[in-house]
Amino acid sequence: MTEQKFLPYGHQSINDDDRKAVEDALKKEIITRGSSVKEFEAAIAEYCGAQYAVAFCNASCALCASYQALNVGPQDRFFSTPNTFITSCSGATRLGVKPNFVDIDRSTGALDLSELKNHVQAPLSRGRYVIAPVHFAGIAQDMRKLDSLFKTPNVAIVEDAAHALGSSYPDGTKVGNCVYSDITVFSFHPAKNITTIEGGMCTTNSEELYHKLRCIRDSGIEKNPERLLEKPAPWYYEAVEESLNFHMNDIQAALGLSQLRRLDTFIEKRRALVKRYRDLLKDVPNIKLFDERFDDNTAYHLMVVQIEFEDMGLDRTELMDLLKKENIGSQLHYIPVYRHPVYSKYKIEPDQFEEMEKYYKSALSIPLFYDMEENDVDRVTSTLMGILDQKRTHYRL
Repeated sequence: MTEQKFLPYGHQSINDDDRKAVEDALKKEIITRGSSVKEFEAAIAEYCGAQYAVAFCNASCALCASYQALNVGPQDRFFSTPNTFITSCSGATRLGVKPNFVDIDRSTGALDLSELKNHVQAPLSRGRYVIAPVHFAGIAQDMRKLDSLFKTPNVAIVEDAAHALGSSYPDGTKVGNCVYSDITVFSFHPAKNITTIEGGMCTTNSEELYHKLRCIRDSGIEKNPERLLEKPAPWYYEAVEESLNFHMNDIQAALGLSQLRRLDTFIEKRRALVKRYRDLLKDVPNIKLFDERFDDNTAYHLMVVQIEFEDMGLDRTELMDLLKKENIGSQLHYIPVYRHPVYSKYKIEPDQFEEMEKYYKSALSIPLFYDMEENDVDRVTSTLMGILDQKRTHYRL
């Protein structure tokens, strides 16, 4: 009997066009900070409907640069979701701001806007509200509704759209257009909708933020003659920000440009796979999926199932091990940020976040990527249901 192929929870799709794009980039005279990066930035800005885009070596660095460009500091009040990767928050907290978390909506996995409203109504005597909504799994937050929560214009908003390139807001416009935010950040990790191997991008409509992001990306170095304190010269530059080298190279950008041409195809296929999962799992006891009303606007990055492990007498680690034995990968997205030791000093109590804790106890990401076929979805669901049925029977006994 032939062993079935391993299905990871996420995976890149690389074709001959991608390989040729990388090969052609390697033949160029300049292979970093060259024309491919500029072309990729312009293409992402156009796709999202934003005025500017700045490429970074990865999305975590892009988030760090975003908070730095917005001058986030200890006087500000920072809010985000606990259901995210750590750098959504650490990019801000490393600048001295205290983290505040908002409980989630389990129908989307994202922060609950009605809960956020309860936190941001009071005027601040100093600083600003700094908000980092995360478009979890690709499902876009309603940024118009989020923007309407604030009674003061002195708000800084960074959209973490690492999961959501190609998704649309409820009004049908693309995530990343920055109509209701200062900056949007994307990721091009191999598990995302397109990949540059590693890579990130900021979009913005602010010329000043665009310039600051470029400067922070370029080790904090200023070369623009109009912005120098001293007389310009071909060799002269000034370090005006404390930063590092966060550059994307031309090899990454060339791959990104090639992948971007297939993005809408990737999205369509992922939606079809999600629909297949929904059809097969809709009547399965003890399993909950995200609300399907968002499907038409979502470029799905993750396929999350919420399983009532405790009610079934089942352990998530045990389930993951059983799936792995069948060559099916899975993962948890995410451990609540407030549970990480680095934030223990803030003494945040998990019982403040009832929905997040329920989600944390139940969530599991199962395979979803472009090169999957519907028969792969059938295999994953039949294996999952078989394990759950066996556990239900054993638990009743």
